[in-house]
Amino acid sequence: MIRRDWLARLCWTLLPALLLGACASLRPDVPKPPSQALAPDPASPLGWLAAQVTPAAQPSAFRPLEAGHDALAARLALAEQARHSLDLQYYIFRDDASGKLLVQALLAAADRGVRVRLLLDDMYTAENEAAILALDAHPHIEIRLYNPFRYRAGGLVRAAEFLNDRERLNRRMHNKLFLADNQMGITGGRNIGDEYFQLDEALAFRDLDVLTAGRVVSELSAAFDAYWNSEPAIPAAALPASRRRARAELDATRAALNAYYAEVGRILAAQLGQDLLGDGAGGWSGGAADLLLDRPEKTADGLAGAAELPATRLLHTGLDARRELLIASPYLVPGKLGSDLLQHLHGKGLKVRILTNSLAANDVILVHAGYARYRLPMLLAGLELYELKPVKERPHVRLGAGSSSSRASLHSKALVFDRQRVYIGSMNLDPRSVLLNTEAGLLIDSPTLAERVAGFIEAAMAPEQSYRVRLDPDSPPEDRRLIWLERRGGEERTHRVEPATDLWLRALVDVLSALPIEEDL
Repeated sequence: MIRRDWLARLCWTLLPALLLGACASLRPDVPKPPSQALAPDPASPLGWLAAQVTPAAQPSAFRPLEAGHDALAARLALAEQARHSLDLQYYIFRDDASGKLLVQALLAAADRGVRVRLLLDDMYTAENEAAILALDAHPHIEIRLYNPFRYRAGGLVRAAEFLNDRERLNRRMHNKLFLADNQMGITGGRNIGDEYFQLDEALAFRDLDVLTAGRVVSELSAAFDAYWNSEPAIPAAALPASRRRARAELDATRAALNAYYAEVGRILAAQLGQDLLGDGAGGWSGGAADLLLDRPEKTADGLAGAAELPATRLLHTGLDARRELLIASPYLVPGKLGSDLLQHLHGKGLKVRILTNSLAANDVILVHAGYARYRLPMLLAGLELYELKPVKERPHVRLGAGSSSSRASLHSKALVFDRQRVYIGSMNLDPRSVLLNTEAGLLIDSPTLAERVAGFIEAAMAPEQSYRVRLDPDSPPEDRRLIWLERRGGEERTHRVEPATDLWLRALVDVLSALPIEEDL
């Protein structure tokens, strides 16, 4: 007689194969011609502008994009000014208000002859496949999907394939790049979606990008080319769908987006984007930069070439620091090695201050569970720890009819070393970024920029914006506990449990913290 437990295991083994066998898969016969960034044209509008903002004595220029609406306006302005090429690389590209505005800008550029290359990680593309095919049907737009799911169907099929091919599909391309004419670019923490540009009514990420010009842009373009021509990047034309239907949808998409942009898009261009590319308030900082980039092969060979990992370079930069280290990381799971390193830095005299999300502000509870176990060791070692509050914020610009405020959540990934050098990029300080995902960022040698980013982090650390986490002086040495300090309405407050949370959420975090899941966080 067949045992029930054996039969259950057999079903779970066969179910993914049965589901996948019944689904359409990527076409294997689609050509994939290599291509490279176009040579920069100094006579183009962006070429002229890049020359104006880059100091004569410095190889590159940098401008932080702190506010979400500025970050979106800068991307729209680059797309509008581009004359030759637009290269975009993103982990997430949503079909919401900001996504529609950027798609319209890409279509407008392609219609005037600009070559557009769009590289998307495939983790979140299922909901946008029709739009992807429609855009890819444009003669001047090509889209590729990075490390794609082979079977194209609903969530159950995706889940089945993930279980069947987890080693590959658990590794994602987390890079973010926006390059125009190989003259100016944007990199940092933002994906494309309303929550990243502080336009969403439920969630408002505090994020950080940097607008760049000068020599560093050619390095960013070379990085894009390496991913674009890599083996995991598959042409969107391989998707199992009708190309004739896609071309029809392209015309309908263009008409709908033109109407939408005419109604709301000019708000950004008129109110926010006028001086972003020029030398207006805040201005540009000159300096030099090193590109910290994972190789595309990381999705296949993991830690092969560990000496080249961005985390390794940041580790050495931290060891070279002499006075101060400021860290902003929304998902902070340092591991024993990272925790020991931070304690070592403090022990040699560095003032180490860290900003991350509170439990109430964190959008990934599993990651908070991984982080929570490291708070006590970091505080015992003398580090300063701040957790962002879920402060309600009204969007600076409204693209819809709603009027509600959004819950704040940290999404910036930045490190400031001695107020001389600053890292801005896509990498979180957690095992997923270090071990699994590919990441990109700039390590910039510019005291002016470093000071400005330090001010951005410190403003978020203020007691009105964040909880200061400290050791409870009333707890016994054998059972040290934490307290959370804040200021609200001018009044100092102390919390002895995680603020703005309920018992069930805290209990869930306690359970998750006990699970052996750190490698996947």
